[in-house]
Amino acid sequence: MNNLYNGIYGAPLYYYKDAAELSFRYWCRSFFQRLSVLFDFENLPENWDKDAFKAGLYGLGFLCGFYSNTYGLVIQPATVTGFGLQYQPTHAIVNTPYFQFTEPLRIHDQCELIKLTPDYLGIWDLISKYASEVREIEVAYFGGLRASRFAHIAIATDDKSARTLKTVNQKLINGDPFIIIDKAAARFNPSDTDYKLPWVQNDDDLSKNFIVPELDELRRNVIKNFYREIGINATEDKKERLITTEGETLKAESFNRKEVWRQSLDESLKIFNEHYGTEIRAIFTAENAEFQPMEEGEENVD
Repeated sequence: MNNLYNGIYGAPLYYYKDAAELSFRYWCRSFFQRLSVLFDFENLPENWDKDAFKAGLYGLGFLCGFYSNTYGLVIQPATVTGFGLQYQPTHAIVNTPYFQFTEPLRIHDQCELIKLTPDYLGIWDLISKYASEVREIEVAYFGGLRASRFAHIAIATDDKSARTLKTVNQKLINGDPFIIIDKAAARFNPSDTDYKLPWVQNDDDLSKNFIVPELDELRRNVIKNFYREIGINATEDKKERLITTEGETLKAESFNRKEVWRQSLDESLKIFNEHYGTEIRAIFTAENAEFQPMEEGEENVD
């Protein structure tokens, strides 16, 4: 992902070498934005930028907070170091354009950490995983679209006729309803008296190349799996109704990762608030979107 504030808040145009790279970067950005609203934070200090705060938590997994004589209570990206009794980190190294400390800061003394993940790592691997899956699907998706639109091979007798046939092919792809070509390009053999287009049928059953609906469904399934992993219950697209056990399974699939992040945030914020006298709270915004269990035998009509 590009730096959030690279380009001095501008919106530069980005050029990519192929559709695969464009798709991957698009979905990384899309999944990050969907994930960035998973938690809302109340009572952040006024001098904290909420977008930068969320970017740090999701991207790095934690942020380091401490008091500054110039800026007051601040948060900064950091690197953990040191070994405690259980080999947990004991210090944080802060080296940014605004702060260059000569020694690491002691955690629970000179600084506190707000953690999203217990292993001090971000969740960019989750974003990249699902973006990579969608990229592979979309490469096949657009390939399937092209394969289903034109399945012929053109035979050219010289460079001039080759250029003509390329132009014809481009116009066909663009949906041009009326195409005019030189009569010489409409003969397989110049001695023929009958005119016919120099095409060879490569595949006479285009329908078997058209797997776009299946790929589109697969893409939706990957996006649903992403939502479930971050703790949002995405229901199945089924014509038949969901029974209770199926609904409970969907609820379980969207539980664990969310709870890990919630517990890590709650525990670290409790320590941070006690140390610095703040009242920061993390609220899971999709709390009311969870699947509600039903009575035994009852069916979910949604």
